[in-house]
Amino acid sequence: MSVPSPAHEWIRQGRGLGPSIKWSHQTDGPLTSLALAREAGDVFVADASGSICRMDRGGQIAALNRFREPVHQLAWSDDGSIGAALVGDETLYRLDRTFQSVWTVSLPDVCLAVSIAPYGTHIAASLANGTTLIYDANRRRAASIETIRPLAFLAFGTTKPVLYGAAEHALVSAHAVTGAEVWQEKMWSNVGDIAITGDGSSIHLASFAHGIQTLDSHGESVGSYVLEGTVNHVAVSFEPQRLIASTFERALYWLDPDGAMLWTAGAPDDVCALECDPLGEWAICGLAGGAVMRLDWGGV
Repeated sequence: MSVPSPAHEWIRQGRGLGPSIKWSHQTDGPLTSLALAREAGDVFVADASGSICRMDRGGQIAALNRFREPVHQLAWSDDGSIGAALVGDETLYRLDRTFQSVWTVSLPDVCLAVSIAPYGTHIAASLANGTTLIYDANRRRAASIETIRPLAFLAFGTTKPVLYGAAEHALVSAHAVTGAEVWQEKMWSNVGDIAITGDGSSIHLASFAHGIQTLDSHGESVGSYVLEGTVNHVAVSFEPQRLIASTFERALYWLDPDGAMLWTAGAPDDVCALECDPLGEWAICGLAGGAVMRLDWGGV
């Protein structure tokens, strides 16, 4: 799907080696969530109208459905076969590739975040009361995790059966899928997003005025990337080749593993979701108004 070039003038006005726009898509309503199936290359998009769609690598719509309530959270397995969706505030769906419901769960409190294991074996949902629930593929509750602060962001590890989580302030944690605590660390900054490399060796946190803070696989701080602006979203490639980050000031940054800026530009709308492909060749950027685009630095 191509969009007339004037809509992408902001890309050309950036600094550094800018991307091409492989495709772009406009949702029916404001964007609420975005997910990437890293192996399949499919992109899943939800908006405030209750619409959910799957797009292939070329940006063509391959599946479409609509719920009665908005889909606030989306998470998808790497192979694209199974997903999780939070519909409304408290209903968790396990969906197949065509958006048919496999099962649903009515959660006991407002859900803040949802994540799915790489091959769909487990789905995690963090609640406002500080409980995080993990369900297996058969809807059985596999674990219940209690944290001193509710986890606003979740991400399953790819090569290890670990669930990483971050509260909006003062807490980052890792738990086994059995619920056992692996580690827990206090943070002295607010967090707006979490991104994990494929082997879990680097955990990146969008830490607002503190930039991108990075932890190792044991939760120890290994440094930070200081950017101009207030960092609110971050995504990283499977191999630690590239990061993409956004700020409240609408700046986008494409970075190498050392934090060197390769490209930056000012987006025309608030950035509300970012995803990075496994090899660090392209990224998906979702804007609040519903524009979703693939920014390509050489991917196919």
